[in-house]
Amino acid sequence: MIRPLINVVKSFSTKERLVFIGSFVVLVVCFVLLLSQIIATTTLSTAGEGGTYIEGVVGQPSFINPVLAKPNTPDRDLVALTFASVKDISENIKNDKSFKTWTIRIKENARWQDETPITSDDIIFTVQTIQNPDTLSPLFSDWQNIKVSRISEREVEFSLPGSYALFDSLLKELRPIPKKIFADLSASNIKLSIYNLEPFVSGPFAYKSLDKKKDGFITEYELERNDAYRSIGRLPNIDNFVIKFFENEDSLIKEYNLGTIDGFLKTEGIATDRITINSSIEKIPTNKYYALFINPNANKNLASKNLRTALASAINISSIITDSFDNYATAQKGPLPSTVNGYSQNIENYTSFDQELSKKILEEIKWKYNEDSLTITIPSNDLLKSVAQKIKDDWQAVGIQTKIKEIDPQTINEDVIKTRNYEILLFGNISSATPDLFSFWHSSQKFYPGLNLSLYENSTVDSLLESLRKIAEYDSKRIEKLEEIQKIISGELSAIFLVSPQYLYIHKTSRPGIIIKTISLPEDRFSQITDWYVKTKRIFK
Repeated sequence: MIRPLINVVKSFSTKERLVFIGSFVVLVVCFVLLLSQIIATTTLSTAGEGGTYIEGVVGQPSFINPVLAKPNTPDRDLVALTFASVKDISENIKNDKSFKTWTIRIKENARWQDETPITSDDIIFTVQTIQNPDTLSPLFSDWQNIKVSRISEREVEFSLPGSYALFDSLLKELRPIPKKIFADLSASNIKLSIYNLEPFVSGPFAYKSLDKKKDGFITEYELERNDAYRSIGRLPNIDNFVIKFFENEDSLIKEYNLGTIDGFLKTEGIATDRITINSSIEKIPTNKYYALFINPNANKNLASKNLRTALASAINISSIITDSFDNYATAQKGPLPSTVNGYSQNIENYTSFDQELSKKILEEIKWKYNEDSLTITIPSNDLLKSVAQKIKDDWQAVGIQTKIKEIDPQTINEDVIKTRNYEILLFGNISSATPDLFSFWHSSQKFYPGLNLSLYENSTVDSLLESLRKIAEYDSKRIEKLEEIQKIISGELSAIFLVSPQYLYIHKTSRPGIIIKTISLPEDRFSQITDWYVKTKRIFK
């Protein structure tokens, strides 16, 4: 059939042959376009399986162990990728009417990476290890006075010292470690185990390998899909997840611009002006906010609400959002960020910018610039230096002499927060999606280990906070009480609320399958890691 066609074409004149070839090309192009149109209208592009994703992180892993991993470290990132939480592995979670007794039942097929069962003994061992002071677990204060006991191989009971309706939020953060791996070690020696760097896991990814320099600096961690995770949740689309570690942000961004990593999270300051390759920028709302926490015990002048009003009114928050956060932030009006359940818009914004009002109040209270001064204490980093400097400029513009005291972020907890050694503390606060304000604003939490950084005391708020612990998460009464709490705390100005920042996730446009919603802590970006993908496929609609 082809030979006769060739003979016919050979019989064409040169002009006829050109016309034929041109017509044939047009026919092929039209066929391809028609086929593409049919595919586009009858199929959808969706996540495909396979591939490798490479993320850049500044810092070093030390303990890929949920019991030992410290907040805001690479350890927590790796733990989120490799360990399932109690909530993940639970078939159901129940509580009594008082919210003091909670029971969980483990999924029948929940497995460790070697396909052995995850049992109640693993959960009990994890909690008891956290509670042992020799372990030095960062979770120690969360689990004090909580009793845990075995009901059966798959059932565990928790007995709380008081009512706590949001206890399941703690279970969401509790990630069991395998008893069979650590049981023979003393609590103080757990940190020496090789399994802290080569973890035995239950999460969506499992340890595969690591690379390090001769000086011991770990440059890369490679994780592979953990097939045993199918017993707990959906397996990830991605075959391999690699984290490359860098000594500083400049090195990370340089490598990103060279194309050797696919993406990274930006939590402080802005890096977009240094990105030179085609990138997508995901703006991620956070449950975090920055505020000025006021300590009247350190400076008696700060007990005056008039002075606190003058301080709040003098601050140009819009300028802070523009200059310090490059517009990746929103104004914060009270003790809850707008991203969490129970946030109320019906609270008065006492931080409206009005420097003339500030000057008038200072004149009325007879504030003297040369005699009176205030000190803002900050963890030393570029972002908070910028914010503090703008506040200092605003306050000095209305006649308030201001100093800035920088503290090493690694020691600020021991040197400043634990002792409440500050007049005004510029600091960040983080809320869970379903907030519990007790540790931040109840009068019993004024001193360490409580987190009531303004030493706030109000009997009405105390009663409301106590009653909230007896109200279920989705009860409408919870919203009503949270709204009342926000109005009272905002109105008294024991803290000056500033901004809620957005985190940025920057990644190659060729890596479109990055799914991140609102987050509280940096590791929360991996809460939907099983939905991430690097390959696509088409399916019929």
